[in-house]
Amino acid sequence: MTEPNTNIHPRRILLVCIGNRVRSPLAQGFLRAELDSAGLTHVRVDSAGTNVWPGNEAPEREAIFEAARVGVDIAQLRSRELTEADFEQHDQVLAMDWDSHALAEAMAPAGQGHKVGHLAHHTRRDRVTTIPDPAACGYASTLAAIQDACEGWVVNHLVRRPVR
Repeated sequence: MTEPNTNIHPRRILLVCIGNRVRSPLAQGFLRAELDSAGLTHVRVDSAGTNVWPGNEAPEREAIFEAARVGVDIAQLRSRELTEADFEQHDQVLAMDWDSHALAEAMAPAGQGHKVGHLAHHTRRDRVTTIPDPAACGYASTLAAIQDACEGWVVNHLVRRPVR
């Protein structure tokens, strides 16, 4: 039996932002929740940052609180730096914004840059080009974009239902 094409049916997803303390852990939690609700527990989801210091820190308290308000637990996640090995270990690397996209693409080993994309491109209700930073627009906009994009990702990549 042949291995499924991971570009069509990804099994290992990495979500990337700058510090790995707010947007990418939120996206990791929300994508995991969407996948679990769709019965797709075999898909692995992780997150990393392009400029993490010092690392191994919990998400920001407000991010933990806002996720918990809608039933998503991200308190156990810890920040970590994006590495070259991540490109070998993941089928898709989805950035939260243009800066993290450019930095991830620059880090990608030869032949792995095609794995880098934008989570925001999977939104279904609101067309956005990036997942907004809550420091600039508040958590409501950030969470709405993340939830929409995570739902869209699951529908478009794994469930294959028609777009509403």
